[in-house]
Amino acid sequence: MKWKQLVIPTIASALLLSGCSMKIPMGEEEATPTGDETAAEGVTQAIEARDSYYQMVIPFKPAAARGLAQRQVSSSLELEEVELGLMRHSTDAFDPEKFAYQEGQLLNAEDVSRLLARKDKSNEGLTPLNPAYADGKAEVEDDKFVDANKKSPLYLASIVEQNYMTKEDSGYQVGGVSFALILNREYVFQAPNYGPTYTVKLDQKKVIAEGERMANELVSQLRKREDFKDLDINVALYMKSTQGSPTPGNYIKSAFVGTADQVKSGDWKAIDEKYYYFPSTSATSDVREDAQKFTLFSDRIADLFPDYSGMIGKGFYQNGDLSRMEIDIPIQFYSRAELVGFTQHVVGLLENRWEYSRNVPVRINVTSLGGDPEVTIVFEDGMDSPKVYF
Repeated sequence: MKWKQLVIPTIASALLLSGCSMKIPMGEEEATPTGDETAAEGVTQAIEARDSYYQMVIPFKPAAARGLAQRQVSSSLELEEVELGLMRHSTDAFDPEKFAYQEGQLLNAEDVSRLLARKDKSNEGLTPLNPAYADGKAEVEDDKFVDANKKSPLYLASIVEQNYMTKEDSGYQVGGVSFALILNREYVFQAPNYGPTYTVKLDQKKVIAEGERMANELVSQLRKREDFKDLDINVALYMKSTQGSPTPGNYIKSAFVGTADQVKSGDWKAIDEKYYYFPSTSATSDVREDAQKFTLFSDRIADLFPDYSGMIGKGFYQNGDLSRMEIDIPIQFYSRAELVGFTQHVVGLLENRWEYSRNVPVRINVTSLGGDPEVTIVFEDGMDSPKVYF
């Protein structure tokens, strides 16, 4: 599996970030508007992404419910995994050779907010997906708020929509929709009037069961709307990380519904994905051999550079196997020559003493102690030697 770059609407930025290693398959050409001309609808060239490679419909349209997911997701790293992971798990449903990507336009912020609320007695519009309180109501008095929320946690944190577009005579039209239901691994809430914050650990089996129920309810409701009547729908369940976790959460299940009006139990396919940070107790416990290789690589760097104080790695595992690795090395350099020498040493270790499989792509980001980027080293399957970007 090759290490690929993030699909982003600003193509020039993507090219600057990725350098000459960017693979750009041929895409449709579009005219560049000048002056007061209105930009014609088209698609970008197909940048090969880390998780998928969809062409993007332009002019770019931000999601209609933009901002809601950001407020419910703990970090930009988590949000990136939600969005790119949903792309990755949409490729089986919507072939990148036939569909282009667009941020979700069908559900607006009001729609999503309504779906995320607790069930109530209203039958107008969309029905909330989260369960009501134990007494069957959607609201509770302040003096009962803490106990009620501990007994009836919210399972659904947010919803992300992605549109997959087909080209028609009239322009690009929505041909399919993917939804990520972002589930709480733990329920964190604050008491009224700026009171204390509480954390409720959730039973994972219960969360998954609730996720499947809510996905089915979502599809059933949307089928009643004219804009979803004949669209293929794909849904995926994403489990958020715990508060303060250095790694993002992960997708656990997906289901391609097609044009059906419900998600059947047989539609669900399990997803085995997980992130590990190195060094960490969980990595040492769960992927011990890889943790030892990481420590060995770090020790070999330390042998020759006294100012080196360690490195941090993030490994992405699919079906139990390491799929890619990213390493951050903060270090203080006192001269350009020292930076070059350090880079040469790391490149030599990658070429001759890299213990992981050569099929596992690795990206090493060397930064100053203040976090400023100094060097990026990329080594992928098929490369004769690592590529270095100063």
